[in-house]
Amino acid sequence: MTFLIHRLLSSQDKPDGKRNLTNDGSQASHQIAVLSAEVEHQRNQVEELDGKYRVTLTQLDVLTRKDHERQQEKRDLEKRLALLQHDLKEAQRKADYESDSRRKLDGLYQEVKKTLEDEQNKRTRDHNSAIAVNEKLYGLEKQLKEVQDKLKSESDNNSRLRKQHAELVVTSQRKESSLTEYTEKFATVQAMRDSLERDMVNLQTQLDQERTQKHHQVDIVTQTEGKVQALQAKLDNAFEREAVARKEAEKVSERLVQLEKDRNSLELELRGMTSRYEQEARALREASNAAPAHNYQSSAQALAALQERLNAEKQKRQQAEASSQEKECQNSMLSVDYRQLQQQLHKLEGEYRQECEKVKVLQKQVESESERRTSLANDLQSQVSEISSMRTREKLLVRDLEEAKEARSSLEEELHKLETLKSVDDVQMKELNDTLEAEQYFSTLYKTQVRELREEVDEKSRQVVELEEEHISLRQQLQLTVGRADAEALARSIAEETVAELEKEKTVKGLEIHDLLSRHSAEATEKDCALNAVKEREQELNKSFESLKQEKDALNSQVQLLEEEKKQTNKERQDELDKLDRQLKTEQLLKMQAVNKLAEIMARRENLPATRKTKASANDLRRKEKECRKLQQELTLERDKFSQTVAKHQKEVQEFQALFNDESQARTRLQMEVDSKDSEIESLDRKIANLNSETASLSSGADNDIDELDSRLEGWLSIPNKQNIKRHGWRRQYVVVSSRKIIFYNSENDKQNSDPILILDLTKVFHVRSVTQGDVIRAEAKDIPRIFQLLYAGEGESRKPGENPGPLTLLEGAGLDKAGTLVHKGHEFLAITFHMPTNCEVCQRHLWHMFKPPPALECKRCRFKIHRDHLDRKEDMVAPCKVNSDLNTAKELLLLAPSVDRQQNWVTRLSKKIQKSGYKAQHTTSTDGAKVSPRL
Repeated sequence: MTFLIHRLLSSQDKPDGKRNLTNDGSQASHQIAVLSAEVEHQRNQVEELDGKYRVTLTQLDVLTRKDHERQQEKRDLEKRLALLQHDLKEAQRKADYESDSRRKLDGLYQEVKKTLEDEQNKRTRDHNSAIAVNEKLYGLEKQLKEVQDKLKSESDNNSRLRKQHAELVVTSQRKESSLTEYTEKFATVQAMRDSLERDMVNLQTQLDQERTQKHHQVDIVTQTEGKVQALQAKLDNAFEREAVARKEAEKVSERLVQLEKDRNSLELELRGMTSRYEQEARALREASNAAPAHNYQSSAQALAALQERLNAEKQKRQQAEASSQEKECQNSMLSVDYRQLQQQLHKLEGEYRQECEKVKVLQKQVESESERRTSLANDLQSQVSEISSMRTREKLLVRDLEEAKEARSSLEEELHKLETLKSVDDVQMKELNDTLEAEQYFSTLYKTQVRELREEVDEKSRQVVELEEEHISLRQQLQLTVGRADAEALARSIAEETVAELEKEKTVKGLEIHDLLSRHSAEATEKDCALNAVKEREQELNKSFESLKQEKDALNSQVQLLEEEKKQTNKERQDELDKLDRQLKTEQLLKMQAVNKLAEIMARRENLPATRKTKASANDLRRKEKECRKLQQELTLERDKFSQTVAKHQKEVQEFQALFNDESQARTRLQMEVDSKDSEIESLDRKIANLNSETASLSSGADNDIDELDSRLEGWLSIPNKQNIKRHGWRRQYVVVSSRKIIFYNSENDKQNSDPILILDLTKVFHVRSVTQGDVIRAEAKDIPRIFQLLYAGEGESRKPGENPGPLTLLEGAGLDKAGTLVHKGHEFLAITFHMPTNCEVCQRHLWHMFKPPPALECKRCRFKIHRDHLDRKEDMVAPCKVNSDLNTAKELLLLAPSVDRQQNWVTRLSKKIQKSGYKAQHTTSTDGAKVSPRL
């Protein structure tokens, strides 16, 4: 219908469209009738097509219902088939397992049979060797009995000789003892004599020293007495001075009291004078106010009288003021005198105290000297008495010495006799010792032989015991291995059953997914049908759209051609501009030369008429100046266009950088979620392993230690909000330590939702240790035993993007170099002002001024310069920082445990984990050539 209307309109709008409507009215009515008939015909056709369309829709619904029923039957059959296949796989698996177990049992039976045969062979060998050893033992016992008989006879002979030797020894000892007694007596007498001589010499020296000390002390006592007398005189003088000072102080105090009284009286007089003056002034004011205006003469007289009174009062006031000033001067002088007297008094009191202290010290010295003198006198008397007693002892010792000399001569004679007897006894003793040594040699030979035989017997018995113990231990190990194998078989069967159930559930889930996919495909086909209907309607619009698109493409091609032409023209213009700049420079030089020449001509004052050439040159210069101005305008326009294009490109680059940052943040978020999921999977695997180990038998102590080391470590800890812990406090975090990562959550709900806030890679952790007061200066002393420190590489940290500090937050605890910085999109902005020409890198406006520059910011890392207003308005035009911080630098993290025991547990467990899979362990394994596979 639209086509017919279009045709009608096109037939009406022909090139020669100026027709007369009155002449062609019949033709128009005929055409309208034809068009209405065609419209009715098309309406009938549309109704017929609608009926056919409804019939086909009903048929399609019936077919779709049948298709759904058949698909449902197909799904049921597929489910049954999958279950049957699963049952068949289970039966095959059980059959394979039973065949494997049978093979294993056969292998074990063969091994046990071989071990039994080996044990029997060993037993026969041991039995034969035991018989041979018993025979050897029997022969050795016989030899031992013979040797024992010989030893008895030798021992009897030896005992007899020993008795003789003992008798001789006793006699020699008696003689030696008597000799030693005499020699000891002689030595004691000589020693006593020497000691007495030494004592005498010492006493004489002591006596001389005491005499000299006595004379010295007498001199000291006389000196001290002289000093005491001088000090006593000084003390008397000091007492006199003190008395004089006290009298002067009393006089000064009395004078001060009088001065204070005078001062108070003067103050009272001054107050009275001021009150009188005020009263007179008031009376004068009242009189002036009360005087009538009309009586001029009387008022003049009253004023004159008042003036006289006022002058008199002024004179009195001046006199009073002068007297008060004099009194004040006297008062100030008296106060100064009083202060001087007070200072003198304080000085005198200080001198008096010093003198008193000196007197006390001298009195103490005098007392100590007197005590020392008395003690020296007592010592002298005791030493005189000792000297007298020593002289008497000396006389006695001289007598004893003479007696000792006589006894010595007699003892020497006896000693000579005893030495002759001792020489005879020594010869006899040598003979007896030779015989005894021969007998001892034979006895030691027999004993060594017997000892060797006994050691051989003991070694054989030990070997037999060791073999029996090995046999028992092998049996026990065999029993343990059989028990473990049974437990492992049970655990494996349970695990296979659970795996089979899981596979069954998997097949059921796969079938359900297949059903859902089929339903989805059916719904998709229905929607496709609807879409096809819509597409058929849209085809007509698409045709028109395509025609418009073709026109647009043609226009775009024209625009591209124009842009290329524009670029070429820009290049040509740039070349022309360069040429023109050169020409301009040359022309400027020529102009300057011409100006210089003109100046020379003017200096010569040659008033010649201007020729045609000069006019021509001036005209050329004007024309070139105009062209130069035009070119400069074009250049400014091109520069503006270029700056706009540069701004567009910068915006695009900033948008791309923002997208890249968003992508990287999303990637880190997903990576953190994946790491948390990995830790949950690891915990589930460990739980399954624990369940399997519970079904098995108990393992040894070493296995238990390994399980303890590999067990999961998690709990509540606290991390500092900022560097100043006392001001900002701690923040609780739920920490989970897996085999690869240390994961921090805000709460247990975040852990269940796998939404961590911070993840540290265990392979990048250097060490863990408890802290001291020097490590955490700003923490409370009671919390230090519960704090421990983690040191890790910066590249091993992945933090939640939303947890970064805000764009305009000041980094308060970042140190001196971070103070006053603003963090925004990775930039570290510092406030700065520019006095040299610089432009903003966001809006391309001026960022400088000679006297009043606008507030600006500059990044410390990438030197990015912007206006401060862009950050204050929170605009998104700022691109992220291109320079990232160094990730390889070491970082520290302080953690606070709930108690000291928990802190020690965390430190020990984390140190074991770090030793097993930390930074040092990874690097040592990589240097040794081991395979390192950290999770990317």
